[in-house]
Amino acid sequence: MKNVTVIGELNCGRNYYSNVKVELWEADTVGPDDKLNTTYTNSSGQFKVFGQAREIRNIEPYLKVYHFCQNGVHDVRCEITDRFDVPKQYQGKLYNLGLIDLSIATKKRKKKCH
Repeated sequence: MKNVTVIGELNCGRNYYSNVKVELWEADTVGPDDKLNTTYTNSSGQFKVFGQAREIRNIEPYLKVYHFCQNGVHDVRCEITDRFDVPKQYQGKLYNLGLIDLSIATKKRKKKCH
């Protein structure tokens, strides 16, 4: 079994962002990606998620973060999904994503407005 643990802290602007859904995924070249685990940020915006997968080669983990942070405020009109890749050298180790301000768009951002 290959595994990884990811920790981090999420803000929306200058505020802690609590109850944000964080999923740990593993990219597959053949077939659909595998969801390894799900967690939510605590009242301080912090999270810790562990996942493992049966793979012959190294796993290619990434996070999906689902939120409503736009321009530093919580706005439920649009759901946003940000993807953060976990560097491969952290397989079997702890990766600290650090402090992420979700009001800043990432390259791998998807936005769905109602």
